[in-house]
Amino acid sequence: MAKYTPIVKEKDAALAFFFLLLYAIFILIRPHEFSPSTEQMIIIKVLAILTIVLTLFTLRPITLLPQHYLVFSLIPIIMISAIFNGWFSGGLYQANIMIVSAAIPFFLFSNCITNINRQHIMMYVCLAAALIMVYNGHLQYSSYNGEYGTGIGNSQSVGSVRRQEIRITYFGFFSDPNDLGMFLVMNFPIAAYFYATGNFIKKIIMLGVIACLLYGVYMTGSRGTLLGVVGTVSVYYLITKAGSKLILFTIIMAPLVATLLASFGGMSSSESSANGRLDAWYVGIHMLMTHPLFGIGMGNFIEEHNLVAHNSYIHIAAELGIAGYSIWGGVLIVSMLSGFLLIKKHPTLEGDEYSEKTKTDYLNELRINKMLFFSMVGFMITAFFLSRSYSLLLFVFLGLQTASFIRVFKIQPALKSLFSAKMIYKCMWYSWLIIFTVFIAMKVGL
Repeated sequence: MAKYTPIVKEKDAALAFFFLLLYAIFILIRPHEFSPSTEQMIIIKVLAILTIVLTLFTLRPITLLPQHYLVFSLIPIIMISAIFNGWFSGGLYQANIMIVSAAIPFFLFSNCITNINRQHIMMYVCLAAALIMVYNGHLQYSSYNGEYGTGIGNSQSVGSVRRQEIRITYFGFFSDPNDLGMFLVMNFPIAAYFYATGNFIKKIIMLGVIACLLYGVYMTGSRGTLLGVVGTVSVYYLITKAGSKLILFTIIMAPLVATLLASFGGMSSSESSANGRLDAWYVGIHMLMTHPLFGIGMGNFIEEHNLVAHNSYIHIAAELGIAGYSIWGGVLIVSMLSGFLLIKKHPTLEGDEYSEKTKTDYLNELRINKMLFFSMVGFMITAFFLSRSYSLLLFVFLGLQTASFIRVFKIQPALKSLFSAKMIYKCMWYSWLIIFTVFIAMKVGL
């Protein structure tokens, strides 16, 4: 007897998306922080709660991919790690941070962006936020008096003591010029996408946007950000032009090259800064070796070393051990590997059963997925020199990329095999190549 499967009527949760859009505006552009009188308002929390409630009650179907379960499983891992390190209350606090900055935004962005139009709206919000940051940075840069420069509202940017130059900042978690630069890097593929798919006027506008992003990168004074731009462009030409063997070789060699760059001071303003970064990497790997299973606990790296690891991969491996890094790295690598396979080997839609609209939508979805892949490449490169393992920015863009996967799978269900259990386990192992390569580079070549 055939099993009855109830048909779930689709609901696209338009109101939930509206509040998600407001949420995106307030976490990226942060208009409430333009004035001291409103900067302490809990607008972001309220919008997040409203969006979650509306999503759960008005979105059908709610799709959970293996990435969702992996991200959610980081929460108990954080608590178990804290218990192993005798800091249960701290584990509760850090787990709450993980829920707010990772699990919630990842779930919302991956589920509420149910069509290409919504995706485009979010991409425009990202570009608008980036341009406002560049404008704010220009105000800071042009008003720099040797100590600080003033931007929008009460925003200030403190000049670097080492280099006696200003490095622009923004509000909230963009208050570090490196975080601001990372966001700018991740916006280059978005501008390139609109350039490639737009008419003549849009192409001219996007060229101006790209020029503004380059100006912003320059004002951050971040060499890691500059490498992110160069690296993302290089990876684009590598993937679109090179063969699979060269791509695999480059992926394996990339952490080694990045480690050597750091050792020669290529990513810092002085030799002592470069040595400090490498010392932190050594310490992080030592923490992993002494606390291999669950690490030293989320948030404890800076307590043990007085500085962060300056490497997102080593940072989370040290703090959450094999269990936490395998999950975090598995989410990252399976998303990147799946995006790569869609770029290189995606199946075409052929046959009369597919309408022209479906074929067009499928090609457009693949273009968006390709763009998000390169945005995440920008994150992975810049994250090699920053400790941003739990960054909200990471999980927002992972959510955007996962939403794209969900829409692609809806058109071509056979592609769901990209997220098979076998693939997930492989990607967990693959993620350790980064740590292993850095360790070998430091032991043998440095």
